[in-house]
Amino acid sequence: MTTRRVRVGDFEDDAADHVAALGLDVVTFRAMFGVFRLGGRMFSDLETEIHRPAGWSLAGFRVMFILWAMGPVESHEIARLAGLSRAAISSAVNTLERDGLVDRRRESADRRVVTVYLTDDGAKRLEEAYVQQNERERLLFGDLSNGELATLTDLMRRISSVRLPDDVS
Repeated sequence: MTTRRVRVGDFEDDAADHVAALGLDVVTFRAMFGVFRLGGRMFSDLETEIHRPAGWSLAGFRVMFILWAMGPVESHEIARLAGLSRAAISSAVNTLERDGLVDRRRESADRRVVTVYLTDDGAKRLEEAYVQQNERERLLFGDLSNGELATLTDLMRRISSVRLPDDVS
């Protein structure tokens, strides 16, 4: 059997036909399909082109970016803000700490609570990488006007704020 290369648009159309055959909402399917495709493309591009060459994962970048923007933050709060599991944050922080980019301190009577700090070297390297990331972001969104970007941003915030029945965040 030979394999064929399928255009993404053809795959989306075929999948939409199957969704429609189930009597489900095709418009919502297409929106989610687009979100997944765009998110996957962006994550893959940024990790490959910016963050791995800088010496960390995209999760590591998210940790450092939160610390850069917010200052020292407890690990559980980093997980919440990053939308990642505590295990993923712990793994990322372990690597970043090993590389001298973050520092952990126990500042509470509760020994389980760890506050994470961005080191001076971490801040410097994050800023250098973020300049590159922002350029890629500008390339990706370059065909949209500022008004379209503002609308897209508003729509994403509205969708992100929807509380699902089992949402615990």
